[in-house]
Amino acid sequence: MLAATACSHLPKPTPPDDGGGEVARLYEHYRDSIFRNPQAAIKAFSEAQAHAEDSAGFYLLQTYISACYHNLNDFESMRVSCRQVLDFCSREEAGGRTPPAQVEASGLNQTGVLFQQEGLLDSALVYYERAYHFFLSIDNCINLADCYMQKGNYPMSGFYFRRALFVADSLGAGDIYRYPIFSGMARLYQELDNFAFADSYYEQAAAFIGEISLPEQFLFANSRGNFYYMEKEYGKALACFRDADSLAGMLSQPLSQGIARINMGEVYILSGQSDSARFYLDSGKALLDAVVSTHAPFRFYVNGLYASLALLESNLPEAEALLLQPYDTTLINPQYIYFHNRRMQELYLRKQDFRNAWFYRSQAEAYDDSLRNIKVQNNIAEIDFRYSQDTTLLKKDIQIASSENRALQWRNASLWTLVVFLAILSAVIGIYIYRKKASELLQLRQRTLIVGLRMNVIRNRISPHFMFNALNLVMPDLRKYRELETPFRIVIQMLRDNLRASEHIAVTLSEEIGLVKNWLQYQELRNPGQIRTTWDIGTGTSMQTLLPSMSIQIPVENALKYAFFPNDADARLLIRIYTENGMLHIYIEDNGAGYNPGRPADPERGTGSGLKMLRHTIELLNSGNSNHIFFDMENIHPEAVRKGTRVILIIPLTFHFDL
Repeated sequence: MLAATACSHLPKPTPPDDGGGEVARLYEHYRDSIFRNPQAAIKAFSEAQAHAEDSAGFYLLQTYISACYHNLNDFESMRVSCRQVLDFCSREEAGGRTPPAQVEASGLNQTGVLFQQEGLLDSALVYYERAYHFFLSIDNCINLADCYMQKGNYPMSGFYFRRALFVADSLGAGDIYRYPIFSGMARLYQELDNFAFADSYYEQAAAFIGEISLPEQFLFANSRGNFYYMEKEYGKALACFRDADSLAGMLSQPLSQGIARINMGEVYILSGQSDSARFYLDSGKALLDAVVSTHAPFRFYVNGLYASLALLESNLPEAEALLLQPYDTTLINPQYIYFHNRRMQELYLRKQDFRNAWFYRSQAEAYDDSLRNIKVQNNIAEIDFRYSQDTTLLKKDIQIASSENRALQWRNASLWTLVVFLAILSAVIGIYIYRKKASELLQLRQRTLIVGLRMNVIRNRISPHFMFNALNLVMPDLRKYRELETPFRIVIQMLRDNLRASEHIAVTLSEEIGLVKNWLQYQELRNPGQIRTTWDIGTGTSMQTLLPSMSIQIPVENALKYAFFPNDADARLLIRIYTENGMLHIYIEDNGAGYNPGRPADPERGTGSGLKMLRHTIELLNSGNSNHIFFDMENIHPEAVRKGTRVILIIPLTFHFDL
C-alpha cells in the first residue's frame, strides 16, 4: 500500500523558550492555524516581524512562516525562508557572534523537512543531526525517527522515538507529544511486521484523536488503513481510507487526497470490485499527477496497480504493456518489485507461458526471502536497541541517586576549588592580554618597516639606463620642434605615473592600464615594431577595480627585458583581463624564451627586484584578508624552445588594501 511517506512528516516548529515573551504567545495563539489556515498564520507572523525587538525573534518567526509554506505545499517559498534563517546564523558566526541556538536549530530542522519532502533523505538527516546538536527538541527527535524509518533504519528510528518520549516526560510535556510518538512507534512496528506492538501503539495514539490537527488525523487514518491492509482486514482498511479521503478534502490538499484514493483503489482491486477500483485509481492519479507525475517510484507503483486491475478484468494486452515498461531497480522499493514479479507470474500463467511464470515466481520468492531476512535482522537490532536504552536509563537513575549523595560532600571542596580556579584564570587572562598587546605592537612595527622599504624600492625603480635612454631620445629632438611634443609628453607622463604609483599601495585598473600603455608607447618609440602587444579586456570589467600598484607594469617590463631573443621578429605580448565569479583575472602572456627563476640577474637589463617587491607586497596584503590574491608565473610550453611565459594574477573583488 502507498504509505504516504511523502507527507508522513509534519514539521512542528519548536516554540521559543523566552519566558512567556510575545513571540511565544503569538506561536501558541496561531499554532493550529499553521495547519488549518496557513495563510492567516503567515500574515500574523509577518506583521509580528515588523515589531520584533531583536533579530532572534525575527528569524524565529521566519521558521514558523517556513512551516506554513510547507503546509501550503509551496516548497520554493519554504526553501527561500529556510535559507534566510541559515544565512542570518552564518552572518552572526562570521561577525564573531554565536547565533541563537534555538533559531539555528529550528532553521536546520525546517531545512531537513524540505529535503525529506523532496526525497533527499541523506541530506535531510545531515540537517536534522545538526539541529539535534544545537538544540535538543522533542520535535527534532521525532523528525529524526521519521526520516530513519523512511530510510529503513528501524533501530535508529526506534531509538529517536524513545528519546523523544524520554525528553517529553522529563520536561513535563508528555501529553502534547504522546500522539506523534505513539503513532510513529505504531508505524515503526508495522514496518517490522510486529503487528501486536503496532496495534497497541495505534490504540494508545487513538486516545488523542480529539486533540490533534486535521493533517495529523489524516495521517492516522491513512496509517491505520495500511495496518488493516497488511493484516488483510480489507473492510476496516477501506473504512480508514474513506476517513482519510474525507479529511484530505477538508484540508484542500490534493496530494493527501490522491494518496487516500489510490489506497482505496488498491483495496477494491483485492476485493474484486473492478469498477470501483478504476474510479478511485483514476481519481487519485489525476490528483497526484500534478505533484509527483515525474517521480519514477510513483509511476512504477501506479502502473503496477493498473496492471493488477487489467489482470482482474482479464485484459492481458493492457496488463503486459504496463508490466513490461522499463524501470530502474535502484530507485524502486524492493517490496514493490516483489509485487511486480507476482503480477508478472500471474500474467504468464494466464498466457500459459509456464517457463516465464516459473522464472518470475522464483524472482518473487527470492525478494520475499530477502525482505523477510532484513525484517528479522531489523527486529533483532531494534530489540537490542530497546533493551540497551532501558538498561542505560536504569543505570542513569542509579548514578543520579549516588551523585546526589556525593554532591553534599563535595560542595565545600568545590567552592574552594572555584576560588583557586578563578584566581589562576585571572592570572592567565592577564598574561594573555599582555602578550597579545606586545605581539600586536611588534606586528605594527614590522608592517610599518615593510611599507617604508617598499616605498623606497618603488621610488628608486627608475634605473640610470632608463633616464639615459629617455634623454638620448628627447635631446636630439629638441632641434625638431614638430616632433618633440609626443616623446617629451610620454616621458613626463611616465615620470608622473611612476611617482604616483610609489605613493599608493593600490590603484584602479584604469590607472594601471594607462601606466602600462604609456610605458609600451615609450618602448615603441625606442624600438619601433619590436613587439606586438594585444589587449583583451572583457566586457563588463570595471575600470575602477583596485589592484596592487604596478602589478601589471612589472610583469610587462620583465617580458620585454628578459623574454625575447635579440632581433626577434615574432615577439608578441598578450594582456588579458576579465571578471568572473567575483574575481578579477589578469593574464600576461608572451611567446619568448620562458621563465627561468634560477637565472642570475643581469645588471645591464635590471636588478630583478621588481618581482620580489611585487610578491612581498601581495604577501603583506594577503595577511590582512581571508580571501587571498593569487600570483604565479609558469612556462606555457615547457618542452619547446619558445617556452613562453604566463603571469597569473587573480584578485577578489572584495579584497581590502588597508594595511
